[in-house]
Amino acid sequence: MRAKLVILGLVGIFLSTTPAFASGVNINFGGVDGTLGTSAAYGSGGLTVTASGYICDAATPSSTDTLSNCAATALYQKNDSLAENGLGLAGQGGGQNEIGWDGPSADYVIGLDVSNLFNLGVTSIKLSFGSVQPGEAYAILGYASDPFLNSSFALTNTKAFVGNDGSTSAQVFSSTIGLNANDEFLVLVSPCGASLKPPPCGSNVLLDSLTAPTPEPGTLLLMGSGLLLLGFGVRRIA
Repeated sequence: MRAKLVILGLVGIFLSTTPAFASGVNINFGGVDGTLGTSAAYGSGGLTVTASGYICDAATPSSTDTLSNCAATALYQKNDSLAENGLGLAGQGGGQNEIGWDGPSADYVIGLDVSNLFNLGVTSIKLSFGSVQPGEAYAILGYASDPFLNSSFALTNTKAFVGNDGSTSAQVFSSTIGLNANDEFLVLVSPCGASLKPPPCGSNVLLDSLTAPTPEPGTLLLMGSGLLLLGFGVRRIA
């Protein structure tokens, strides 16, 4: 009898580790216009991410530069139109309140803690950005831990660099990136990029939304193991 209870107990543990969602989760970072605190938590369907605002020093607006002297700064929630919807930084860009580079001592960036996603079995996410005007760009960089805890850090490990070269009227762009042990914390910057036309100095973009798809096979395998144990336990009881 005790063996049967142990088997069923293990089944309960396996099944309890399965995600709270089954078909994907979408988080919208937009909302009523207004200044937020220096960090804000967003969640849906058991998934939670925390966004934090920073203003740093950077010699040039580049996705390969080094950020230093970062200080917490207020986030800004924006909802002006379809392409002008999302999360930015209060006071950036002379009232634009977006993610951007205002000069060597004013690089407005967002840190995004996505470590909670790993507990839910998520292996990839899609980040969407709005207000990507012709010539502007954004970069997503992945880190194993919060790099803002250091006095300076290099913008390396780029997961995506996307820009509007002016060939389309669309101003909302998305990037799907894979998550691994080195991507539990993301840094979102809006640098200039030499490859874009026209020259994209003065980049300003907004974090619009995050989508997490159905958990990948690793999580499903864990659930399958629980179901196999359940079948074995029922057979033993019978």
